[in-house]
Amino acid sequence: MSLLFPSPAAARAFAAAARCASALAAGLAPHYASSQSMNPVVVTATRTETTVDRSLADVTVIEAQAIRDAAGATLPELLRSAGGIEISQTGGAGSVSGLFLRGTRNSQSIVLVDGIRIESPLSGGGLVEHLPLSAIDRIEIVRGPASALYGSGAIGGVIQVFTRQADADGWWPHASAGFGTQGTRQLQAGFRAAREGTRVALSVAHESTDGFEATRPGSPDFQADRDGNRQRSVTGSLSHRFATGWEAGASLLLNDGRVEYDDAFSTAATARQDYRSGAASAWVRGRPSDDWQTELRAGNSSIDYGYQAFTFAPRTDSRTIAWQNTLAAWGGRLLFGLESLEQRIDGDGVTRGGAFVYARDSRSTDSVFGGYERAFAAHTLRATLRRDRIEAVGSETTGALAWGWRFAPQWLLRASYGTAFRAPTFDDLYNPFSPNPTLRPEKSHGYEVALEQRSGADLLRATAFASRIDQAIELDSFFTARNLARAHVHGLTLEARRAIGAWTLRGSATVQHTEGVSVDPVTGARTDGELARRAPRYGVVGVERGAGAWRFGVEAIAQARRFDTLGQRMAGYAFVDAWASYRLAREWELFARAGNLGDRDYETAAGYRSAPRSVFVGLRYAAR
Repeated sequence: MSLLFPSPAAARAFAAAARCASALAAGLAPHYASSQSMNPVVVTATRTETTVDRSLADVTVIEAQAIRDAAGATLPELLRSAGGIEISQTGGAGSVSGLFLRGTRNSQSIVLVDGIRIESPLSGGGLVEHLPLSAIDRIEIVRGPASALYGSGAIGGVIQVFTRQADADGWWPHASAGFGTQGTRQLQAGFRAAREGTRVALSVAHESTDGFEATRPGSPDFQADRDGNRQRSVTGSLSHRFATGWEAGASLLLNDGRVEYDDAFSTAATARQDYRSGAASAWVRGRPSDDWQTELRAGNSSIDYGYQAFTFAPRTDSRTIAWQNTLAAWGGRLLFGLESLEQRIDGDGVTRGGAFVYARDSRSTDSVFGGYERAFAAHTLRATLRRDRIEAVGSETTGALAWGWRFAPQWLLRASYGTAFRAPTFDDLYNPFSPNPTLRPEKSHGYEVALEQRSGADLLRATAFASRIDQAIELDSFFTARNLARAHVHGLTLEARRAIGAWTLRGSATVQHTEGVSVDPVTGARTDGELARRAPRYGVVGVERGAGAWRFGVEAIAQARRFDTLGQRMAGYAFVDAWASYRLAREWELFARAGNLGDRDYETAAGYRSAPRSVFVGLRYAAR
């Protein structure tokens, strides 16, 4: 345990969390839990289909019903209900959002859409605030180092979004309309259809809100106006299963919008950002033999945006080709594959439009990965290894080991170790004002030990984790990115879920200790402190009930005090959300959601208000 908890602060955190275990064992829950399958099949944890209990990883699945219950919310708001994730936002829908998975920052986790990496090559972040919740059918969250499977950026974990797919023969149209406070409006319509091995799905959506005043008086970014957002999205998929057992398909997500914001460099009339994001993929998979499954997937993702107040309009592309194979071999399962990623940047203020442009506009990454898994009676072992060669950066090798012991039918003890890295971004290396082409990748190693009990829909799990990130990339006093720091994160997450008749209760609580160490390159002065926007304690508890025509739920989300990037103190907070739905007929449903019921005034980014009390109501049609 000394590896996991090397400091007295961590030991105290462990003891505090242990005192919460009896309460969690009663099964306090966020609203998505009861709709989750008892033992769902996931693909993100291992890159192959496996059940959650065999994944040997800290995995959470958010199913379609939970996403429908969250109508009126945003993707970042839904993710913070999942446990083990902290969110920061500089306003409401569409505003800049930070994603902190186990204490790592936004650019240290990967976001996938239908198997394709979506991120900005400039900053390295997945920009989840630009992904419309209405287009999403399912979400898988994997916490912990995952570079051995996914390469650069997977230090904190991986979040994979799956868009709508047809899953049953027939014709299944759907539509919904909703309206709420702050001028919020959402419209969506589409269909799913399947026949004789061919499946197709198409959905369109329009969402808008007038927003609220995002900044506080006294903030240098304050503007006396409401900051709204509007976005439109199209989601589609097509697949066909051939008589030979092979299958081919494609999926598409397109989204564009405009978000209003506050900052010190714009006026209320010009503080506008136009954005577009897209993810498209095509794939073919099948079995050349009974023991061999293969898949070839190609895709492209983009995150483009521009500002009305000044000339900076990046256009980004990330093109991926991956070939993956799974073989039954030597009494277990063998995984191996190749992957190629080509990233490009373009646009005003990036490659044209003046004397200041980025020194490089493209970068390629070539990767090979493999793994082996085998069960020995009650034990399971898995090893994975990956080699990435990144143009103009160098090569990195990462690996992971995982072990699980099912010492009783309902009990599992597991442990894992993994290394991970994050390559410097285009902003770090090539920006026109303070580039640093000598930067080295961030490197990390992390440990995890978990004990879990599953019985039907009930779950009790304790997960201890620790990670260290070396050569962390930070800006110095001249705003130049340098390998100046290291960071430590260790903590404990307790989760519990319990079904009692028509009621489901569940909860997740995390205690953690975060520490960053930086050294000024000029003076040599050393600075230690907590990592910005990460709390020593946070969690979610809730309850839901589904019986007859009614379904309803309530959840509370809390976060302890934190510090922001310039040392500003942000107080702890807790707020409550609620939702309900009533089935009028087999296909028709009324739904409502109330956010921040107590109208709590709190911050997740210093100087920025979070959303006030809101109400959203709507009507949904879905053929069944």
